[in-house]
Amino acid sequence: MSATASTPSKAAWRSHLPYLLAVLLATAVMLFLWGQVDWTKPPADRWDGWHYRSMAAAAPGFSAEAAAPFRYRLLGTYTVGLLFSDIIVGFQVVNYAAFVTLALLFYLFLCRVGLSRGVAAYTTALFTMNTHLFGITAWLTFHTNDVLSLVLLLAALWAMLDRRWGWFGLFIALGALSRETWVLAPATAAVFLWERRLLRSDGAKLLLATLPAVLITVVLRTQLRADVPGSYEPLKAFLRFGPKFFELEFWARQFGNSLKPLTFLPLIFLGATARFFRAHRWTAALILLTFASSLLGSANERLMAPAFPAFYWLLGTIVQEEIWPNRPMLAIIAAAAFLSTPHYWYARYPLPSRELTIALGAASWAAVTIAALVFRLRGPGRTAQPLPRSSGATPP
Repeated sequence: MSATASTPSKAAWRSHLPYLLAVLLATAVMLFLWGQVDWTKPPADRWDGWHYRSMAAAAPGFSAEAAAPFRYRLLGTYTVGLLFSDIIVGFQVVNYAAFVTLALLFYLFLCRVGLSRGVAAYTTALFTMNTHLFGITAWLTFHTNDVLSLVLLLAALWAMLDRRWGWFGLFIALGALSRETWVLAPATAAVFLWERRLLRSDGAKLLLATLPAVLITVVLRTQLRADVPGSYEPLKAFLRFGPKFFELEFWARQFGNSLKPLTFLPLIFLGATARFFRAHRWTAALILLTFASSLLGSANERLMAPAFPAFYWLLGTIVQEEIWPNRPMLAIIAAAAFLSTPHYWYARYPLPSRELTIALGAASWAAVTIAALVFRLRGPGRTAQPLPRSSGATPP
């Protein structure tokens, strides 16, 4: 490639640099504030992280104590055991590096789907302030597979948008080594192809790209299977946790508390929300599939994390179409999002009580909701910009 031909690409990266640095700074601040779990004290010493530490400590062998499904999640545990003599440091390094990668990649993804650089950086910063989709997993230092699975899912969705099925297959194959989250990608991609009327041309390519991930999953679950107390295979997990589907609290947690304090923005700006889902039906599929998968576990809101690309792309679209560049409103949303982050448990500097955590969360919820309602009712109105089609948008 000639120097002249490469100039636009270099110029584009230079234009992204200030926003990438802003995202990096916001991510670093929030990772510091989320802190790390004290895994040496009960009950945290026997939480899921115990299984992951057991797997890393056993490498290059395999743990005889780690229960299912944890024992099948090798990428962020077995690899740490191979690469680091001090596995605690290894988990910390990999966890932080993966979260930084996730934030930077998400900013670029949002630019890819048509958000402006400023809105993309602002939306990514809001994501880093989300307690349940970002903060808890950052705090749970040994859940490296969780964040790696999000990085790989996001990369697979990007490959899907570009219809690069070889890359898609690679990302979900690596995802199969990290966590069961990868299964959301092929199902979402099928809806994407149906929506774009591309099933006939690309359906076979999608199936072929999915085969390696399926094979890896089968091999892991047959070769590493062990009769370990506390194991939960899919059917047993569904029978154990599935009944929460009938609990109103579960629905409120998954679709309300998981997005605190931004929950009601999609309802307040319903026009933008409707246009978004009409243009990108596959994002609704990702949200619903993630919700269905959360019936297989106990960690309610945190299990909605794989839906973050859809949730925050929608929120970014609302900001871009309805709010940007109104600085007071943007400041209220950002300040309220930050106000919602202090927690009595998941934090470097924990609050003294659960009641104070709830009070701050309620205050931040009220601030965003009331301000948005007033803004919506009093605002002069904006002409919505047409959303770019997923298969062809490019970064601004």
